[in-house]
Amino acid sequence: MFSRTIRLPFQVLGIPLSLDLSFLIVLPLFAFLIGSQLPVYLRLLQLGPQPELLQGLTPYLLGLLAAIGLFLSVLIHELGHALTARAYGVQTREITLWLLGGVAQLERIPRSRGTEAVIAIAGPIVSVLLAVLFGALRGLVPAGAGQFLLGYLSFINLSLALFNLLPALPLDGGRILRSLLALYKPYLEATRTATAVSKVLAFALGLLGLLVGNLFLILIAFFVFMAASAEAEQAMLNRTLEGLRVRDLMTREVSWVPPSLSIAELLDKMMRERHVGYPVMEEGRLLGLISLEDLQGASPQTRVLERMRPPLQIDEHAEALAALQRMAEQGFSRLLVTDSLGNLVGILSKTDLLRALQLRAAQMSLAESNR
Repeated sequence: MFSRTIRLPFQVLGIPLSLDLSFLIVLPLFAFLIGSQLPVYLRLLQLGPQPELLQGLTPYLLGLLAAIGLFLSVLIHELGHALTARAYGVQTREITLWLLGGVAQLERIPRSRGTEAVIAIAGPIVSVLLAVLFGALRGLVPAGAGQFLLGYLSFINLSLALFNLLPALPLDGGRILRSLLALYKPYLEATRTATAVSKVLAFALGLLGLLVGNLFLILIAFFVFMAASAEAEQAMLNRTLEGLRVRDLMTREVSWVPPSLSIAELLDKMMRERHVGYPVMEEGRLLGLISLEDLQGASPQTRVLERMRPPLQIDEHAEALAALQRMAEQGFSRLLVTDSLGNLVGILSKTDLLRALQLRAAQMSLAESNR
């Protein structure tokens, strides 16, 4: 989902935070929109006309503070998911703030009955509690900027909670729907049903956005539709690779190259053996990995040592799905497989994983057709 992110130099409750580049665009945009529509918000919050808030740059300063408060509220919402997941033994890789809010990226989706619904509902509950808190604090401050900011944050947190309860993946309501469906049907089938509901709702949101001329609503509809499709694909991927370990798929007979080999000699070896990636070893020690993509711009005399990359290693007992995720995250097309002692025992490529996906999918299709 996120191609370019900035990792923040601190963590919150042990969870890494990152900002998608779209966040850096949308934050000032939100600040401008809130500031330019300040009279509308004052009426909505029943604060009455307050001319001192509408002078000079004051509306836009309030808009910036409100936008920052909004994204901090989103962060706390996502922390609600993360901490609830931690209580079930599921860690959060990171929380990312982006164009449409935030995402807590869990290491895995818990499959025990009803657990996903509990983790999903935690976010809206946190948002409702924030809405109540800001609403209560609003009554304790005098009229002016403080009342506006607290009133806005109360209103926006309640809106955030209600919006996230829509039964559409990947929103919290969609995850709750899938978890409830999975109580009486297979998880993959529950995901397909939840995805179908999500796409219908996305179409309805997009149509409403077109009718009222709301570009942001159209953007949300597009995101829901695409993300729901991605959820269905991920569930299918999880189901297909379920139970498979790296050692089941890896190539055990590994051909390697020494660091002193020239690029010309390496290309000849690639042509002969029809491989495009090799571990680099010397005296039994694993030094790196060299692939065809690492050779761009190199002269024939260049040594492998000058072009190799640090090896991306994975334990032979790791799940196949974890290997696929690491490849995607690191941008590697192959992993070097090691045993518990760190010895090289195989190599796993994307081709190995794709072949396994095709074979398992064919097996599952055959099993379903014979029911």
